Amino acid sequence: MTNAPSSRERRTTAVVVALALVSLVAGIALLLAVDGVGAMVTGIVLVGLAGIAFVSLAFLLVGQGEDRDRAHHPHG
Repeated sequence: MTNAPSSRERRTTAVVVALALVSLVAGIALLLAVDGVGAMVTGIVLVGLAGIAFVSLAFLLVGQGEDRDRAHHPHG
């Protein structure tokens, strides 16, 4: 048995990374390019969402690795 992630897991990871990067870039661009309170709040929210997505991805990857390990070693 292999310990490699499944195609579904890789696809989920790729989607999360792509959305987080889009949110991060959009938030930074908004913060740098536009003046105003609304733009600043929106930029901060987008950067914050990207941070949440990246931290969530880290937990997701750890959980998937533990699940694979449990599947390969069911009795410890």
